[in-house]
Amino acid sequence: MTLRAVILMIFALGAAAATALFARNWIVAQRGQTETVVAAKQAPAAEILVAASDLSAGVFIQEQHLKWLAWPKNGVADGYVVKAEDADEALKSMIGSVVRTSVTKGEPLTGKRVVQPGDRGFLAAVLNPGGRAVSVPVNATTGIAGFVFPGDQVDLIVTVKFSSDDGRGKKQTRYVSKTLLTAIRVIAIDQKTEQTDGKVKPVKNVTLEVTPKQAEKIAIGLQMGAISLSLHSLARGESESALADLSTAAGGRANARPGTRRNYTLDNDVFSIGRSGERRSQPRVVVLRGSKAEKAKF
Repeated sequence: MTLRAVILMIFALGAAAATALFARNWIVAQRGQTETVVAAKQAPAAEILVAASDLSAGVFIQEQHLKWLAWPKNGVADGYVVKAEDADEALKSMIGSVVRTSVTKGEPLTGKRVVQPGDRGFLAAVLNPGGRAVSVPVNATTGIAGFVFPGDQVDLIVTVKFSSDDGRGKKQTRYVSKTLLTAIRVIAIDQKTEQTDGKVKPVKNVTLEVTPKQAEKIAIGLQMGAISLSLHSLARGESESALADLSTAAGGRANARPGTRRNYTLDNDVFSIGRSGERRSQPRVVVLRGSKAEKAKF
């Protein structure tokens, strides 16, 4: 055997040994990765409370904003809300709170990301930038029998009593009402920001989010007379013309005077006694003919 053949044989044996070693190491590595994947799939998981959608700061958290999501137990941090036997209680602890900073969909909710009712700064967290909170006293009638809840939009109607001349030199008491503000967001009722126990309860105060100028109008309106609430439909952009047609079909009057559109309502638009406004508006003249007096209408 020549020297060249011996060298080639040694080189071939070395290459074969290196290939075998590489193949063995690759098989061992692949087996380890497979075992890791299987172990990861079989790792115990817990369910934690996360955001079901993107939530911006100042949003009232409702049940539809929350969901349970499977989460590796070794990845559950302190403060995460973990689903247990009292899952309903865990949900209730978050419902009615306000998002302190923006939360993305699927992000775990913790106590540091929300402000609970009664916590310091809760009301300030509810307000939009530049907003103001104003409370208005209501009763079962002016507060729509307790059917107003945080997040609803309402109109504010002020009713004022005043005195006027009845045309015969006597004073009479009159009433006028006017829509003071429209589409105002309710942020709290009494000292609660959510409906409790699923029951409707009459409230004594309603807290509203307004601008500084609107807050001034409400302050003056409270001094002038009584303020009532008018609840908006959940369907935004309701048609005023459709509502006016409905009122006319029910026998209501769109305007007290034909051709005149007022932004307020007088008491005689609701109820009047005696002669109608049309007859009162007709001018009368007393005509004297000798000893006889006659009344002429025009």
